Formats: sequence, C-alpha cells, structure tokens
Amino acid sequence: MADYKGIKGFKVQSLASDPSAPIGQVWYNTTTNVLKYQALGAGTWSSGGNCNTGRAQLAGAGILTAGMMFCGIPFPTPGVTGKLQEEYNGSAWTEVAGEVNTASSYFPGWGTTTAAMKAGGNGYPPGYLNETETWNGTSWTEEADLNVERYGLAGGGTTTAALVAGGRIPPSGSNTDVAEEYNGTSWTAVGVINTARRYARAASSLTTTAGLIFGGLGPAPKEVLCESFNGTSWTEEADLGSARYQMGGSGTSTNALCFGGATPGVTLVEAFNGTAWTEVADLGSPRYAAGFGGNSGASDAFISAGNTHPPAGQLYTDEWTKAATVKTVTVV
Repeated sequence: MADYKGIKGFKVQSLASDPSAPIGQVWYNTTTNVLKYQALGAGTWSSGGNCNTGRAQLAGAGILTAGMMFCGIPFPTPGVTGKLQEEYNGSAWTEVAGEVNTASSYFPGWGTTTAAMKAGGNGYPPGYLNETETWNGTSWTEEADLNVERYGLAGGGTTTAALVAGGRIPPSGSNTDVAEEYNGTSWTAVGVINTARRYARAASSLTTTAGLIFGGLGPAPKEVLCESFNGTSWTEEADLGSARYQMGGSGTSTNALCFGGATPGVTLVEAFNGTAWTEVADLGSPRYAAGFGGNSGASDAFISAGNTHPPAGQLYTDEWTKAATVKTVTVV
C-alpha cells in the first residue's frame, strides 16, 4: 500500500507549530502530538464593489481578484445590446478600453483578464450569432465562427481549448443538443448533450475532456439536470437540488459551484464534488443573468450586475471566498 512519501515524494514534516501551508499539505505537530493538514473551510458570500453600468444577460471571466465582465443589455434600455466591459481587482470595477467587435447578450464567457473568450449570443439585431472573439488584455480579436449560430448556450475552458453546448437556434427558436469544441483555431462538433436546452451554465474552468453543464430551460420550464463530458460523450450526473436557469457557474467537473438563477430569482448556492450537489451559503439577494467568474478550485467566485426580478440591471457584486483552515487527522 502506498504511503505519504510514495505519493508526495517526501516524508511528513514534524513541526512545533502549524505553518501557513498549501491546501492538501500534511504535517505532524510535535507540540500537540497530532497529525494535521490544510483544508478548505466553509465558503461565505460578502458584498463587493458596485460595477459602473447596470445590465443583464452579460458574460464574465477571470477570478475574484482579477475578473472582468462584458457586453449585455444595459439598463434601462431593453432591446439594446452593448459592448462595454469592466475589470475587477477584488474591490472596485473599472471601465476599460477595447470594446468587443460584435455586441451581444445571452452568451457565455470564460478565461482570464488577459486571455478571455466569448461565443455566440444574440445581437439585437442581427439576432442569433455564431461569432467568436478572444481578448488578450488589450483588444478583442475575431476568431473562427461556431458551426451553429445560437444564443443561451453554455460554455467554458480557455482560449485554446473550449467547449460549448446547447442553446436556442433559428429559425424555429427551438433548443439544440449540439456541442462544439474549440482547439485554438476552429470549432468541431462533438457528442451531443442528452437533453437539449438553453440558459444552462457550465463549470467555467472545464476542459475539453472534462466538462460539466447544469440547469437550463428544456422540456421542463426549469431544469435540475446535470451532465458531464469525457471528451467523447455526455453522461447524466446527479441533479441539482433546485431547478433553475441563467445562474452563475464556476469550478471544474468535479469541483463546481452553481449560484443564484432564475426561478424567477433565487439566492440558493450549491456545490458539486463530482458525485452530488450540496447546498452551501446563500447569496445575499436573488440574482440571475449576471456577469460571473471564479477560480478552478471553486474557492473564490464573483457575481455582478444582472437581475433580481425586479428590478433589472443591478450594480452590486457578491464575492465568494472559501478560506484555508487547519484540520486534525482523526481515525474512526
């Protein structure tokens, strides 16, 4: 049987006091004579800085201390889609130059403040979009188009390895089950999702061989469905505890966070561990159709702007943090 040295490559350290260690690190405390490890504690939400322009149906990218959001429908001008973008430093939002080339709403965004991506959406007009753009920290560049134009799709990944699924397609306005993968150059159709739907969300730090989408509008008015992708096909996973759509989503296929959503508006937050969804700390107020982002460990996230039903086009930001905590190893 493997021991700690065989797994980590070194022995457990003996220390007189608990260090500030990375998550997962193990040590023996010689003062208290117990084995300890660094883990994540319970997550909490708190209020952050207000954004500069209230809007909804926008997208976001990045992490809590280096986030961004862009486009959407500015309030109070429904029917108009903007190009405006803002960046967040963990306390304040700042408008930045370098607007997107194609104004859009009802679309996903992902990546970082120096390497972000957006795909599809609604142009108001021209309506259904297949445009893809990447952000390099200074400007947006048009990339290869999606094969299927649509809005209300879910997506995530990086600027060189991305995955999108579902959405609403013309001319019928019906939901699609089509999924596509991006390799940094072009989009290729991959295995279809099991349930066609729109307004689902993805774990934004997904990979093209480990994807996760959840919720949405499909055969049911609000969905609890969750599906994972292994690079070839989609598999149904444990359902969300609460049916919803247009929520925030972050993390990975085995460590995801789903927050807020339209039912028509909820504060509920759930965490996924690769097996089941569990309720965690609620948002301060209902939120959906907002800009959001978070790190791959689901230990930080943000959600800003969006709707609370009513009113539309909010300004405020909620911040999710899951701090490190020292725990004692116990034997049952």
